Amino acid sequence: MAENRKAKRPSIYLSPPLQHVAGNLRDGQSLSQRLATVAERYQLICKQTPELTDRELEILGSALSGSHVEPLLIKHLDDEIEDSDAGEPAQRRELAERLRGMSIAERIALIESLGY
Repeated sequence: MAENRKAKRPSIYLSPPLQHVAGNLRDGQSLSQRLATVAERYQLICKQTPELTDRELEILGSALSGSHVEPLLIKHLDDEIEDSDAGEPAQRRELAERLRGMSIAERIALIESLGY
C-alpha cells in the first residue's frame, strides 16, 4: 500500500524555476495542474527536433558526453561544438553554424533526442 501511495504522490524538489511556477499560479490552479501543462508544452518542443546527419549527431553527442547540460551550455552550444575534438574542424564549424541559426527550443529538442 505504501509503495502505491508513493507512485501516486511523488516527492519533488522545487528548484528555483519550479518555485517561480508555484508562485505564479492562477486563482484556483493547482501546482500539479500547472506542472502538467508545462510538461505537455515541453513535449511539443521535443517533438520538433531538427534533422541532423548521423555524423552531426555523433559530433553533438561527443561534445555533450560527460557535460552537465545546463541552460548556459544550451545557449552556447555552438561554441561547445567548435571547441570539441569530435569530427573534422570543417564539420564542427558547419554544425556550429547550423546551431547558431536554431532557437533555444530546437537546441533543447536536439539534446533531449540524444537523452541528455
